[in-house]
Amino acid sequence: MKGQLSKTQNPLVFWTLISCLSLSYIAVSVQALDHQGNEFSGAPRKLAGTTTLAQCLAVGGARTAFPGTTAYTNARSVFNLANQYAPAAFVFPTTVVQVQNALQCSKQFGIGIVPRGGGHSYEDYSLGGRNGVLVVDMTGFTSISYNEAAQTATIGSGWRLGPLYLALWNLGKVTIPAGDCPTVGVAGISLGGGWGFTSRKFGVVSDNILEAQVVIANGTLVTANAQQNSDLYFALRGAGATSFGIVTQFTFRVHDVSGPITRFDYSWTNKAQQFQAFKAFQIWGVNAVPEISASFYMDPFGNSNIEGVYLGPQTSLPPLIKTFVANIPTPASSDTVQTDWITLVVHNAGFPDGSNPTTVLSNPTPPTRTFKAKSIYVNPPGLSDAGINAMINAMRQDSNDNAYFIFDLYGATSNINKVATSATAFVHRTSLFSIQMVAYWNQNVGQKNADLTFISNYWNAVCPFATAEAYQNYIDNAEPLSAYFGSNLNTLTRIKLKWDPKNVFNFPQGIPM
Repeated sequence: MKGQLSKTQNPLVFWTLISCLSLSYIAVSVQALDHQGNEFSGAPRKLAGTTTLAQCLAVGGARTAFPGTTAYTNARSVFNLANQYAPAAFVFPTTVVQVQNALQCSKQFGIGIVPRGGGHSYEDYSLGGRNGVLVVDMTGFTSISYNEAAQTATIGSGWRLGPLYLALWNLGKVTIPAGDCPTVGVAGISLGGGWGFTSRKFGVVSDNILEAQVVIANGTLVTANAQQNSDLYFALRGAGATSFGIVTQFTFRVHDVSGPITRFDYSWTNKAQQFQAFKAFQIWGVNAVPEISASFYMDPFGNSNIEGVYLGPQTSLPPLIKTFVANIPTPASSDTVQTDWITLVVHNAGFPDGSNPTTVLSNPTPPTRTFKAKSIYVNPPGLSDAGINAMINAMRQDSNDNAYFIFDLYGATSNINKVATSATAFVHRTSLFSIQMVAYWNQNVGQKNADLTFISNYWNAVCPFATAEAYQNYIDNAEPLSAYFGSNLNTLTRIKLKWDPKNVFNFPQGIPM
C-alpha cells in the first residue's frame, strides 16, 4: 500500500510495507465491577472536584490531547485511514496509576476506553471503532529486562516491534517470533496471535506469552499466567485485544537468534507463471521444515514472489527447498543471502540494505494507507487446481491493479500447528497457510466501492476451497466471531460471563455474552 505500482515496478519494493498491517491493541469500556457485576468495595471512588474529563485526567498527571489541538490531530493519525473516528480525548500514561485513573475517568463520564499500541488496526479499532471514546496510548510503557538464564524478557506493552527487536538483540541476541513491520505494537500483534518469519519454529507470539499484567475493569492490576487467573491467561493469548482489560506488561519466552540466518526469494513477472509458482509453494509447504518460514505474494499485475527465512547457514538450505525449486517455473530473479538476525529485520522492514539498525529501528515513522482487507485459512494439502484457478481468475477481475494477496505459511510440520486448538484462544492450528487479501484506494475515494466489491468477490471465490476461519489480526468487520475463534468461542464466552456479566466491555467484534 505504498501507493499504486506501475506495471514495471519491482514487487519486492512494494512487499516490504505489506507486513505493516496488524490488529491494534484494543479493549473496551470499563467499569469498577467484580465478576458478578457489583462494585468492589475497594474500587476507585469518583474523583472529587472534577467536572470535566480534562480535569479528571489531570488528576493522574498523564499528558493528554483534546479536540481542536495539534496534539490531538497528530494522535488521531493511524495506519488505515478508511475510518477516521473522532475520540473524545487521548491520554498518554507512563504508569499503571495513570492507566487506572483513565479507567476511572471513563466510568465517571460514561465514555468508552480503548488502549492503543501501534495504531495498526485494519478497522481503525485503535481509535475505538466509534466516535467519542477515550484512547489510552500505551507507548509510554517501554520498560524491559532480560533474564538470560531463563531466556525470558519482561517488557512494557507500549513497545513497537522495530525498537523491541533492536533492544532484544542488544541485550542477548534473542527475539520473539513477531512480524516485519517495525511500527506495529507488540501488544496488538501478541494478543491476537502474531505470525512472523520465525513462527514456524518458535510458534506465534501469543504462544510465547508466559505472563501478563492486566488492569481489569475494577481498576486493579492482576497477574495472568498458567497458575494465576489461568482463564484470563487463556483468553489473552489470541483474544486478548478486544474484551478483557488493558495489558501493561508482558513476560515472553525469547529465542536465541545469534547464529547465521539465510533469507531467500524467487520472483516472477509473468501472469502465465502464477499458477505453477503458487502450486509449487503449497506442495513444498506441506512438509517444509520448521526452521523455514515463508510467504508467497501475488498481485493482478502478474507479479508473484516467495520470501523465506531459514534459521541456519546458507550451505544447508538447498536440500530443504529442493522440492520447491524443482517445481517452479523459471524465475525472473532469485536471491539467497546469509546474514544475521538484526540485518534481516532491517531488510524485511524495507530499509535499504546496509542501513544502521540503531538508526532505522529506534524510532520508525508509522505509515498511513487507505484499504480494506479480508483473510481466510486453507488447510493441507492446500487449494485444489480448481481452487487456484478460481483464486487467480477472481484476482484478475481487478481492473485497477490496486490489490495484493499474501499467503503466510503455517504447515503441518510447524510448531504453530503442534499446539492444541484448545490450548489457547488462538484456534488456528490446522492450517497450511493464511491468505491476506487487500484492496487499497488511498486518496482515490471514488474507487472505494469498486474495491470493496472486488475484495468480497475474491473472498467468495476462494471460500469454497478454504476453511471458515480468518485471522483476527487481519480484523474484518464483516466476519463473524466464529471465524476468528472457532471452537474456542464458547469457552471465551464463558470467560467473558465470569469476568464481565453485564457486558460493560461492549466493543465492535468483542467477545459476546
